[in-house]
Parts: sequence; C-alpha cells; structure tokens
Amino acid sequence: MEDIVLGFFDSVTKIDFSFVWSLFGIALGAFWIVVLYWVWLDSGDRTTNKTTRVAYVLLVLFLFVVGLIIYLLIRPSQTIEEIYWADLERRYLKYETAELGDCPKCGTQLYPGFTFCPNCRYVLKMKCSNCELEMDKQYKYCPSCGNQMLGRTEPVEEDHPTREVMEEQIQASKEEAADVVEAKRVRYTERKGVAVAIGDMIRDLHSKIFKKKDNVENVQGNQEQESNEKNQNSKKNRKKKRRR
Repeated sequence: MEDIVLGFFDSVTKIDFSFVWSLFGIALGAFWIVVLYWVWLDSGDRTTNKTTRVAYVLLVLFLFVVGLIIYLLIRPSQTIEEIYWADLERRYLKYETAELGDCPKCGTQLYPGFTFCPNCRYVLKMKCSNCELEMDKQYKYCPSCGNQMLGRTEPVEEDHPTREVMEEQIQASKEEAADVVEAKRVRYTERKGVAVAIGDMIRDLHSKIFKKKDNVENVQGNQEQESNEKNQNSKKNRKKKRRR
C-alpha cells in the first residue's frame, strides 16, 4: 500500500504543470470566443444597430465575466421577434374588439355588428354611396373604394352618462361575465395542474368533514334543546297537577 501511495506522489511530481496550464488556457480562450460569438448573435436578435452590438462584444471581451453579467443586465429584455409578435397580437386584439364599446349618446354597451344603438337608436354606421360598404360614420373616406363621404355627420354633442349610470353598466357587465364563467360556457378553459387539483381535493375533503361535524353538532344541539323543552313542559304539567 505504501509503495502505491509513494508511486502516486512520484508521478504527480513528474507532471509538467506548465503544459496543463497552457492547455487550460487554450480551452478557456476557446470557450470565451464561443461566449463572444453568442453575445454577437444574441444582441443581433435584440437590436439592429451594429455599433451597439460591437459595444456589447467589446464589453464582454475586456471585462470578462463581469462584462458578461453587465450585458445580461442591460440588454433589451425582449427580442425583435418577440416584440413583433406581441405588437401583432395587440393589433389583432384591437381589431377584434374594435366594435366593442359604449354608445356615445347613452352609454349602452355595444357588440359587433350593431348599426344602431339598441337603447337610443343612435346611428353607429353608415353606407358608402359608391360601394355600399358599412363603415364608422366618423370616417371621412371609404376604406374600400376611397370615396369621400360627403354626408359625413359630426359627432353628436350630447351629455355623457352620469357616473352612477356608468357604474351600474360596469357592474352589470361584471355580473354577466361572472355568470358565463361560473356556468362554464366559455370555449377555452385553463387546465389545472397537479398541485392545484390536489389542493382542491384537500379543500373539498376538509369542508366535507367539518360540514359533517357541524351537522352532527347541530343535530345534537337540537336534540338537547328538545329534551330541555320536554323537561320544562313536564315540570310545568306536574306543578299544575299539584295545584289542582
């Protein structure tokens, strides 16, 4: 055993550590070149300004790990593609909800396809005299054929609904949305995870157990109350018989 240990230490002393350190330095340099290339590619996904990208690479090149941490902190949080798709989604939602709003005259909630307000009969859309396309009555030109809408009417200068009326309409909308969700009439629903399902099971079991205990306690309390009433009635009857 001693020979093995001594032979191991002898072999360690004979190792050329300068070669090991040089090999480690080459590996570290190659790794850092890969990091710099990644910074160049990652910055290209987040900005199109080449000067900024070069500045990011030089920052990481000269400050090493500290520069890499600084780059990760100051780089744009979203890539250009993510910003594009987020903006596209925002535009799509804006298009889908373009006809959702309130009547400018009475404040009644409007839905897509309404040409008149169902409450005050306010005109919401008008037809183009050239192509008969229905459009918002505030448009100056037809978006389909470019025809100038000579009969364009100006916005109706009416008093806005009072705050109380708007609050009532908002509350009614909230109650309607809650009724739809609770009745599960929505098309898309979020699936529950395992942890949420287990939590719901524990909560239901807990509520059932305590409901049973409450029911038993209520039954026992009612029985005790009935027995007390019977005892009191029997005592009263005995007293009446004695008086007689």
